[in-house]
Amino acid sequence: MLMPKPELAEQQPSRTLAKGLLILEAFSIHKPQWGVRELARELDMSPATVARLLATLQNMGYLEQFSGTQQYRLGPMAMRLGNIYAHHNPLPTQAQNIFEQYVDRFAYNFYLGILDRDEVIYLAALDGRGPIKVVVSPGGATGLHSTALGKVLLAYQGNDYIRQIINSGLGTHTPHTVTNSQDLWAQIDEIRAVGYAINIGEQFEDIGAVGVPVRNTYGDVVAGVSLAYPQVLIQNGNLDLAEIIELAKEVGHAITALKLDGNVIR
Repeated sequence: MLMPKPELAEQQPSRTLAKGLLILEAFSIHKPQWGVRELARELDMSPATVARLLATLQNMGYLEQFSGTQQYRLGPMAMRLGNIYAHHNPLPTQAQNIFEQYVDRFAYNFYLGILDRDEVIYLAALDGRGPIKVVVSPGGATGLHSTALGKVLLAYQGNDYIRQIINSGLGTHTPHTVTNSQDLWAQIDEIRAVGYAINIGEQFEDIGAVGVPVRNTYGDVVAGVSLAYPQVLIQNGNLDLAEIIELAKEVGHAITALKLDGNVIR
């Protein structure tokens, strides 16, 4: 079973540093601010420890504190690191440019993501003209078993890793989420056979998606692309799933054709 993050921090050479990094990871688009006690409960740490780490991160410029609420948010040094990453990893910008070449052929959303421990991290996202009300930004995260992007990345991992994900629990997001291990294994076998994954309202009930792999120059799957759309358009025949699958493959091949070396993403 994958180790929970607080327990994982206890196994690191510098436990204090690891706990500080967990604090930074807690900030997200959907949760941009934290108070001391709230964050301590979330990370299963003592409030005193969290308070010391927050103060240190604030002093170093990685966090800012609101004087009125005493809550914290990310500071300018966090942005600086993100900008350095973007500068030295051209893939997000290159993928964004490729997505823009397809907006006339697909009016909905494009995503590029990579696997990070037990979740997907988005590197690039392009919102189309169509009515999808999901806010996804680069740096955001999503689950593995309930999205097309997650499932296509999961399928190309080793079976031991997949068993760890399953043993960690398959959470329910909608009535359509796959929570049975046998059903998930069947999907993984199919993804490996056909080279793409489909999400039918499993993360958000009204949204479907197709996910395909992106490979580096050695043929390893290092990222994934997904195209998301309103599920109702498949049901009423206004979108053709087979056409979306072929388009997703085309987009994935275009990014693979960038000839990524083994160090571009990792």
